[in-house]
Amino acid sequence: MEKANFFTYTFAVISTLLFVKAGIAQSAGVFTDSRDGKTYKTISFKNTRTGTTFTWMARNLNYKVQGSYAYDDNENNRKELGLLYTWEAAKKACPCGWHLATDNEWSLLVNQYGGTNKAGEALKSTNGWNEDGNGTNSSGFNALPGGQRTTFGGYRVLGYFSFWWSSTPTDEEGKAWLWDISYGGPDMSIKSKAFRFDGDIRGALSVRCVRD
Repeated sequence: MEKANFFTYTFAVISTLLFVKAGIAQSAGVFTDSRDGKTYKTISFKNTRTGTTFTWMARNLNYKVQGSYAYDDNENNRKELGLLYTWEAAKKACPCGWHLATDNEWSLLVNQYGGTNKAGEALKSTNGWNEDGNGTNSSGFNALPGGQRTTFGGYRVLGYFSFWWSSTPTDEEGKAWLWDISYGGPDMSIKSKAFRFDGDIRGALSVRCVRD
């Protein structure tokens, strides 16, 4: 990524809060997408094993491209939830200087916040989840239950599940890896968990971008 290209977009750190909690060095910021002027909170953390810093958007992407949809085709749902993207659209939608999170980057994020058994609670927003499925948002990731658009064009599970594409295809044609978080279910046994699945690329899911 050329330096000149990166500075065509604004990335300004709005918080100098740096803290260490359970071994996590974390900071917060904001990014403005010059394509449409929308702003996104961000979180950054350093992988303690590799020393690499990762910066994630702390809000679902909300940039309209072909193959992106507002939940229930209602544009009002975009404000908080962002858009749902087919996999092909998701790979093209992130702004210059950013990319659709890879499967490995998702794995690192989840591991950073407690692993698959605990990260869901840290990643979830503190409101918006049905049936007391809210999290602590201790990560700042602010995951909202945006649901999905099915391969048949319908919409489902708003308020109950978050689904995000990774850029990584599986070994099976027409599928890619996705990550999701649940409200918990009747016994709340999976409220704090994060899951990895293979998904049909014709469906539409939320997108989180990672800085190059």
